[in-house]
Amino acid sequence: MGMAMARNESNGNYFNPISGPIAGGPPDPLAQSSAPPTADPMLKLDFRADWAEFIRTDMTAYSLTFRQSWTLEKNTERYLNAKRRIPRQAPRTIHESKELRIPPQYANDYAALAKLIREGGDLRPYSSRDIAKKKSADKNDPLLNRWGIQHLHFRRGGSGDVLFVKITDTDAFVIQPLPHHPQVWVNTSLLQILHDNWPETTEGRVAGIPGESLLASERLALQYGNRNFATAMSDGTVYLSPGGGVMGSGQCFDDRVASDRIFGYLAYWQRVVEDNAANFRAVLGISSGEELLIKLTFENDDWWRTPILYAPIKQARLSLAFQ
Repeated sequence: MGMAMARNESNGNYFNPISGPIAGGPPDPLAQSSAPPTADPMLKLDFRADWAEFIRTDMTAYSLTFRQSWTLEKNTERYLNAKRRIPRQAPRTIHESKELRIPPQYANDYAALAKLIREGGDLRPYSSRDIAKKKSADKNDPLLNRWGIQHLHFRRGGSGDVLFVKITDTDAFVIQPLPHHPQVWVNTSLLQILHDNWPETTEGRVAGIPGESLLASERLALQYGNRNFATAMSDGTVYLSPGGGVMGSGQCFDDRVASDRIFGYLAYWQRVVEDNAANFRAVLGISSGEELLIKLTFENDDWWRTPILYAPIKQARLSLAFQ
């Protein structure tokens, strides 16, 4: 059962401003119902606005600007797309496929790129031209959206061949270099190599659906039309969009789901604070006649599970968590 616990970090003590269990336990992250007006007219909070302020600032790290004419949900999906396309700078362990063959002319370039990956350097100069040159990290990457595979150039500014890699926060699975050609983006050998070398890391397995026998030109046409297709491996395993899958708009389905969850959590935690305003006032020592402004911060990727609130009037931080 969900219980919100608060910690006032201004004095280090732990508090429980909630008088009892939160009705309903943990939130339904996809719930989009609006909360009723707060019963405390002096309580001021708008967690959607706090989220908008956060991504408006954080978007600049991905060379993006918040588009005022678009909805907050649409801007959130753009932000999430860019975060997937640009690997965060962190050291990674490199795993090379058995099939990896680096062309001799790129041997030194690959050694330098591998060193950069291991040390957690900035991969943007080696990424898609959308990122490296056009500053369009929110543009959809069909290969990444469908199969979860990134491509890196061997040299800053581009190269004739590109290196295909699956990148996680901790690892880089180097698949194979291939010539930069339109049909390379639907080359099923990339998925086959992932399956043969690291099947435990490859999601999207499906049962009861046969793989589609398609020519490369047919797969390319489906990609241009933002269509998903099932792909069979040599051992009969079938994958359907292990990268999350594409929607008719070309967006990654995972970004839409993640966006819905974010707004579900924002609504849930705002309702928690509204329903327990008196308890928060007691913790902070603010009377019912005073304005109480509470803001939601986004200091870590796990904010939805253990959100950290900030009350500017007291310069106090409060953390909530499920117990």
